Amino acid sequence: WSEIIPVLVKLYLWYLEVSQSLCIMVEPQVATPSQCTCCYFPDVCSFCIPLALCLHVSGLEEIKVSYCTCTPAPVQLIGCGLFVCSPITPTLAVDLCVLEFVQTLFVWLTPNTTAWCEALESFLDAQGYKMQSKVCSAS
Repeated sequence: WSEIIPVLVKLYLWYLEVSQSLCIMVEPQVATPSQCTCCYFPDVCSFCIPLALCLHVSGLEEIKVSYCTCTPAPVQLIGCGLFVCSPITPTLAVDLCVLEFVQTLFVWLTPNTTAWCEALESFLDAQGYKMQSKVCSAS
């Protein structure tokens, strides 16, 4: 992440500008193998095309992502308005509008530690993790 975040910040700010702070749709900015600059033979560049699951406001979508050394997957996806879950070979990307909504939600959400803890415990339980005990502290 330490290498890719500075690049993503610049692209994110660019995306905010062209989308007028996420108010309008932007044509995805995706590089093609012929635009590759990491080797002398861009047509044979090692482009991988895995499937990534994208979470949009309107639902889920599976997309193919092309990337190589000069244009990593996070860079490709931020140009499409998506933020990735992993800097290398991401399998999940979240729409920037969804992330903006979640950020706004947490700003306005009433602080309720008990509800948050119960939700976390329930989520971890569903993932197969078991809490050994509950800790209570009296105020």
